[in-house]
Amino acid sequence: MNQPPQEKRQNDWKTLVSEQEISGLSQKEFCNQRGLELAQFVYYRCRLKNKEKEAQISQPSFKPVKVVSKEAAHAAGDIRLSLPNGFQFTFPCHLDSAQVKRLVEVLLSC
Repeated sequence: MNQPPQEKRQNDWKTLVSEQEISGLSQKEFCNQRGLELAQFVYYRCRLKNKEKEAQISQPSFKPVKVVSKEAAHAAGDIRLSLPNGFQFTFPCHLDSAQVKRLVEVLLSC
């Protein structure tokens, strides 16, 4: 079955871009060897890369979430801190003192 001309052209450029990346040659050297116009190669390469990025962004991604009750969080040893400027926060007790110090300094500066 024949592909539409636009789809074939896109697949041809996709193949060329892949070959250039694998070759280790610069885009200019690759185009010179293949008799391609550098500007045209750069245009299609950029266009293909943008389509790849859009496809990645548009795909929904789910992250695992662990729901913990307040009681369980406090039982695990979380530390709750209230600062004079009104900030209140809870952080895990496994943070080292340097991390806690930096966190408090940042929050006090707000």
